[in-house]
Amino acid sequence: MRTSRARKVIVAGAVVGALMAVTSPAIASASPTDRVSAPTPLPLSSLKDRSVAAKTVGLRNVKSGKYLQPTSNSTANGARVVQQPGNDQNSSQHWNMIQDGDLFSFENGRAGKNLGVDGASTQAGAAAIIANPSGDANQDWLIVPTSGDRGALQNRKSHLCLGISGASTTNGAQAAQFACDGSSNQQWQLIVL
Repeated sequence: MRTSRARKVIVAGAVVGALMAVTSPAIASASPTDRVSAPTPLPLSSLKDRSVAAKTVGLRNVKSGKYLQPTSNSTANGARVVQQPGNDQNSSQHWNMIQDGDLFSFENGRAGKNLGVDGASTQAGAAAIIANPSGDANQDWLIVPTSGDRGALQNRKSHLCLGISGASTTNGAQAAQFACDGSSNQQWQLIVL
């Protein structure tokens, strides 16, 4: 009886080992930052509907495919905004759209602060930050449709467009404002969360 029981344990161990060998590449390639489901862009045509104001979205850069969030998930006033791989479980990548006519403010879901421009600057290259909601024009954005579900985010105060410094696709690259040029670096998808 001990012999047959030992064989069963050995066979069971071999089966488990084989299953681990087969599934381990899939497990190894899985990332905790992967989105749970495919991203669903908000149709920009729906922005004319005033009910969109209550939407929570991820701001996805078309060129890099990465999402905006405060650096290191900070909630501090003045924290810089950077791009990181999408993670719909990270509330730092959640932005509540607050509509005022044709303009939108984006309130960070974790920090409760608005997407704006450092020092309310009107200069090209000024960094995007989160800041206490103030009603200042540097926290208002016009969504300019470019094609399909893509659009530029044009700052109300500076009339410059949000992009990623150096058109970088790397994790942690800084978001900033630049002269609007229609490039994929300055195009965004509003991903419904």
